[in-house]
Amino acid sequence: MGTTTTLVTVQEFLVLPEPEGQRIELIGGEVVSMGRGGVAHEWVKANLIEVLRDWARQQSSMKVLSETTYVLDEHNSPIPDVSLLSLSRKPPQMTGWFQGAPDVAIEVVSSEKAAVLETKIELYLAHGSKSVWVVYPERRVVRIFAIDGGARLFEREQMLEDPLLPGFKAPVSQVFEGI
Repeated sequence: MGTTTTLVTVQEFLVLPEPEGQRIELIGGEVVSMGRGGVAHEWVKANLIEVLRDWARQQSSMKVLSETTYVLDEHNSPIPDVSLLSLSRKPPQMTGWFQGAPDVAIEVVSSEKAAVLETKIELYLAHGSKSVWVVYPERRVVRIFAIDGGARLFEREQMLEDPLLPGFKAPVSQVFEGI
């Protein structure tokens, strides 16, 4: 006979205290500990935020957010490293949590298990994200997953672009500058 696991709901999860020195998110009803971001992880995340904020300021249509909690459904509340949210989706009240997935979710891979990462990509796309970026500091590449099921790999010498972000172009090398 197998063991029975009680799934945690988002309501239960959002009132849990975070363990000291650790961040947690809810994936498939299970509380998942997020690895600590080392120097390369945080540096790349900061580079992404700078590049995306420059573009967002010119567009005035999206907000760049960092480590934001999104409530996707009753058992899923991930926290992407960086996300972009259309200003038209800004909640009227500045309380609670963002409902639904961000327009663009960005995960910087440092120690995340492949199965959890794959699940998060699928969750973001199934709950409204138009694209999901997975950034690999060690390999210095970015893979963008699109809502239509396609994926593109961007390497160091290429220009990073996403059709969801009109006019956005940045050298991939800029994302990894300084590491």
